[in-house]
Amino acid sequence: MLALPASARLTFTQRLQQKAKVQLKQDKELDLLVNGREPEPVPAPKPAPKQNPVPPKSAAPAKKQNSVAPTAPAVTKKTENVGGRPIAYTTQIGWRVKFFVGGGSRADKENAQQAGHDFKRVFPDVPVYMHFVSPHWICVAGDFVNKEDADALIRKIKASGLLGTKGMTVVKSRVKVPIY
Repeated sequence: MLALPASARLTFTQRLQQKAKVQLKQDKELDLLVNGREPEPVPAPKPAPKQNPVPPKSAAPAKKQNSVAPTAPAVTKKTENVGGRPIAYTTQIGWRVKFFVGGGSRADKENAQQAGHDFKRVFPDVPVYMHFVSPHWICVAGDFVNKEDADALIRKIKASGLLGTKGMTVVKSRVKVPIY
């Protein structure tokens, strides 16, 4: 007689119950129709041995850990090199000035890059971000916590007269806020 592995002796419904953790209740005739034979009894799995939750006492005393509950919510802190020095910052909802919107072509990407370079040339201290939000290339500038500060940047851009201000708007965005 040929010895078969336990998985080969199981019927279809028994394998399904083991693999998918499904409970099937059906009569004997339906079971014969699905499986083609009588199911063999499956031995119940052995229970795992109980583990002692208390660790054994050792000769050396355990070191006490200093656990202090935080008083403020945790801040996700990131660092970025700006001007050769690392700056720690967090992100929050704020405002940016959208100054360019183009299409989705390669030429529009180059136009967005050029618009970002032109903006940086006129306002070198204001961060510029270029994003592709399908199907548009978008350039935004600034990291403002207050909408009034973003509006002030638009007034400053218009007063300079060096950049086109057609379609320039203030948009809500996730902005970088430095941690001091």
